[in-house]
Amino acid sequence: MRSRVYACAVVLLLAGCGGESPAPVAPVSPPVVAEAGAISTDVAWTQLMIALDQRMLAALELAPQRAADRELNAFAADVARRHEAEVVRLRELLQATGAPETNPHEGHDMPGMITKENLALLAAKSGAAFDTMLADSLRAHFEQCRMLAGSEQSAGADPAVKALAASVESTRQTDLDRLTALTSPR
Repeated sequence: MRSRVYACAVVLLLAGCGGESPAPVAPVSPPVVAEAGAISTDVAWTQLMIALDQRMLAALELAPQRAADRELNAFAADVARRHEAEVVRLRELLQATGAPETNPHEGHDMPGMITKENLALLAAKSGAAFDTMLADSLRAHFEQCRMLAGSEQSAGADPAVKALAASVESTRQTDLDRLTALTSPR
């Protein structure tokens, strides 16, 4: 059982971390077990989601000044509000595990995460070009978060973390559907 837990934690970490210059992967430590029943997989997913959401929040903050499409701007504001609340909940769950609050994904570019370079490009755009790039970034973010949430539900142990993962998976699918409707030719 422990080897499956370690393997799942490694899969979650490796699935999330990538980019042009991969950071060294730290050895997987024994699972962090709190009263809530968290394991390394729960901790890894929580940390990864915080990193993904925070980077997307930085992109969403640009929408009010740069978006041309008012509906996309309103959608971005809604997503930002929900992501902010989600980060608060993720941090609460992480704290309950006893895991450190440090972000092991800091500086990593992961699938579904807008890179710092793309964030800078996005900040330099406005109008339709901004809208297109923001929509593409949101789509990648939603798809990756949905996939990772499914993995957490399969491999995680903490009921509270798995419940949040189920909510994330459902919400991201709804967001993908809304984004598709917003960006489809009218």
